[in-house]
Amino acid sequence: MASLLSRIETPTWLERIPRPLLIGGVVSGIALYSAIIGALFGSGRQLVALALTAAPLGIIGLTLILYRFEWFVLMLPLTGLAMRPLAVPAGNGSELPISMLLTLALVGIWILTMIKRQRWQLVPSPLNKPLIALMGITMVSTVWGLLWSDPILNWYIMGNFRLAQIASLLSFLGLMWTPLLVGRFIQHEWQIKAYLGMFIVCGGLMTAAQTFSINHGFLTDAGLWGLWFALPLAGVCYLMPNIHWGWRLAGSALLVWHLWLAAVRNSLWISGWLPTLIGLLVMSFFASRRIFFILVIIAALNLAVGPGRHYLDQVINDNIEEGGLGRLEIWQRNLWVAQQHWLFGTGVAGYAPYNMTYFRDDARSTHNNYFDILAQFGVVGLGIWLWFVIASLWYGWRAIKLAPPGLLRATAIIATAGWMAAQAAMMLGDWILPFLYNQTVAGYKHAMYSWVFVGLLISVHQLSQRGEAA
Repeated sequence: MASLLSRIETPTWLERIPRPLLIGGVVSGIALYSAIIGALFGSGRQLVALALTAAPLGIIGLTLILYRFEWFVLMLPLTGLAMRPLAVPAGNGSELPISMLLTLALVGIWILTMIKRQRWQLVPSPLNKPLIALMGITMVSTVWGLLWSDPILNWYIMGNFRLAQIASLLSFLGLMWTPLLVGRFIQHEWQIKAYLGMFIVCGGLMTAAQTFSINHGFLTDAGLWGLWFALPLAGVCYLMPNIHWGWRLAGSALLVWHLWLAAVRNSLWISGWLPTLIGLLVMSFFASRRIFFILVIIAALNLAVGPGRHYLDQVINDNIEEGGLGRLEIWQRNLWVAQQHWLFGTGVAGYAPYNMTYFRDDARSTHNNYFDILAQFGVVGLGIWLWFVIASLWYGWRAIKLAPPGLLRATAIIATAGWMAAQAAMMLGDWILPFLYNQTVAGYKHAMYSWVFVGLLISVHQLSQRGEAA
């Protein structure tokens, strides 16, 4: 499908206008438009002026999306991996990343197309219902948190909280739509190869940049980037048949280099290496039970009597000295807020005003996505999240069993193992649903990595079923 909309013919009334008159009108319009923008910049209304300046580019981009929709879905991961400077200012020093804006644009066009054609275009999967339910609870909880907010809350200190809350809500909705979008429009093996290639190439550049302290400015080496670099690299090197031994050797060296960077040089940042090790271990379980048990035995002996024991003690002590135990107190406060609003929570970023009101001298986010979900979306939201996680992991297991050996099975193992490791990473930070006052909306760029691979599970399952039918 080359485009979502058929090509639009030139209106007949436009053809009747004399060419000199048409050209003169266009030039005059551009001159007037430019004068308005200049006047706005001169009067200090920069945000409005920037919006008007970007409007023509937005129209051009929207036109390209309409005619080459699948191209933009294909480049979606790249907007998060390697387009960090591209963002739209949102006031108060905040910004909306291009990856989020592109996702919302694609989803909006897709929804309008489904409405126009009166046809549901989601790929049938057990992930559809929990994802739609998650979107619903984020919106319901946000309204609920507003209606049932404590009257004592200090809204003045939060600044323009409602506008920021809407931006965060849109980022959550964009992330939750991403698996459905990827699963629907990534329909060929070459597209999956392109996705894996983007993560491997960009991850290799990130590893080199961090090792040699290169200030690149365009790569998003944050969040779980290490997890989603190491697993695709290991999957291509060890799970793909007919890979030349030279490429396997080069990939293995790059993987060891990255693990050294994450676990030795940056050992204090547990979120950077622990999810990656968990993901690689789970991947070995799916690939070979024998290799998995050998790795478990080696790891256990290393932690019991080898250098791993000293390493682990050092990491724990360093984190305690850095104030890691302070999270226990933060979680206790979060539970107190959640108890007062246990049903639907306080809404997106809704517990921040409570922290700023009741614990103003030490107001901090939880750095834990599970506590975030509980406080923001209540018990109902946490239950829906667990439903989604269980359904997605079971779906991944089925995709591994269904996929034939090669690219599809390797991708299913990568996505399932990585998504399982991401669930562990959620206890260490807001890496899946970025909290407004921690990762901020800009955290969308790296949070989307995990959601993209959930979408690839849908693609793999669909392609496997298609091949089985053939």
